[in-house]
Amino acid sequence: MSRTVNKIILVGNVGRDPDVQETKSGTKVVHLSLATNRRPFGEDGVERTDWHRLTLWNRLAEFAAEHVGKGDRVYIEGRLEYDAYERDGVTIPTADVNVRELVLLTQRGAAADAEAA
Repeated sequence: MSRTVNKIILVGNVGRDPDVQETKSGTKVVHLSLATNRRPFGEDGVERTDWHRLTLWNRLAEFAAEHVGKGDRVYIEGRLEYDAYERDGVTIPTADVNVRELVLLTQRGAAADAEAA
């Protein structure tokens, strides 16, 4: 059997406050949107924003619910998962990042100190 890898690393800004939910069995799940910027090849420096859907589970979901908010800069590692759903007879493909690691890059104390000055 050959080894395969599905790993994604993103650094960007959170687009909205965490959407906190709980499964029927009591497992906490959080959904976030993450914005990353890029400059496409061959274009005159026109920066574009890509939006990524993130899903966090269990203790990582609890951490995000308590400490992550809109505008925060984060580093995430996870795996990319594809799925689809149907709406009005049309199949809509989705791509979601199942997050395994999250590092909050926004410094809370420094931002609060700067606002107080």
